[in-house]
Amino acid sequence: MVLLAVVIFGAIPADAQSSSGATPSPPNYAAVFLGTTVAYRPHGGEHEGWQHDATALVGLGRFVRPTLALELDLGPTWVRGDYASFGLVPGLVWTFHPNVYAAARFVVPLDPEANFVLFPGLGLSYAMKSGLIPILEVNGSSAVGRGQPDLGIAVTVGLLVPF
Repeated sequence: MVLLAVVIFGAIPADAQSSSGATPSPPNYAAVFLGTTVAYRPHGGEHEGWQHDATALVGLGRFVRPTLALELDLGPTWVRGDYASFGLVPGLVWTFHPNVYAAARFVVPLDPEANFVLFPGLGLSYAMKSGLIPILEVNGSSAVGRGQPDLGIAVTVGLLVPF
């Protein structure tokens, strides 16, 4: 994990200017997120709806191109108030409009057991005059690491702080 952070934040230079020649945004950002699964269907099962879960994540991101960022988030998930898991969420974020982005995220639960979850999403963001950037993201999810893919839809709110 430390090696991945060094690669993301030290070895990959951010572009000095955007394609329009304007002063670029800061290349790094800190992120805090809170998400929940609003719909879920287990492998071979019936639709179960909201999972009464909450995931709190903190992370760091770095723009490696004017519209492309690498991100690494981590945090716990609770279900009905009880601890359920802890995971890492590496991702690639492409900002294709000033207020809209696509994210290729992958959830890697580490506790209580390792797995691999595809977690692509679309998000809305708004850069406030203060520099803070609130986001709203909707993701599809499918745990594919154990050979029995499921299907979920998650909604996440968050705040990015460029630096």
